[in-house]
Amino acid sequence: MTSRTIDLGPSDGSVDALLARVAARDRAAFTVFFRRLVNPTFLQVRLSLGNTAAAVSVTRAVFVEVWLLAPHTDRHDALGWVSAIASRRAADRLRAVNHHYHSPMGLDYETHTDRELVALLRPDPHAVFARIEAARVRERRTAADGPALHAGDGT
Repeated sequence: MTSRTIDLGPSDGSVDALLARVAARDRAAFTVFFRRLVNPTFLQVRLSLGNTAAAVSVTRAVFVEVWLLAPHTDRHDALGWVSAIASRRAADRLRAVNHHYHSPMGLDYETHTDRELVALLRPDPHAVFARIEAARVRERRTAADGPALHAGDGT
């Protein structure tokens, strides 16, 4: 079976090889893996949801799940595996929106995902939450500006 690769330059390795390194908790490999797959994953989720802001949140959740599950999988098709996670997460998000999702901890979807990310990657939580909140403020401002200013982005 041949390994699928996404060409980002010479000697970067296949995404399947990167997944094996992510499973061994190699953060540098996770960074490369993320950079290679974030755009196609985001596009897949954006097509499913029809909403850019929601697609950003769900895409983030996909990669949190990849980090969580990588040590417990023996997948040899990283692209297919990430695509399946993205499809399931997008469907979960649609159900959450249509049924007013609340996590077992009483948190909304984005807050739950944000806390998952902070807990998994263990960066300075205050800095992470500040960046997340700044992104949300920018999203609200963009939404408040109206579609006329953003007609070219498909939203």
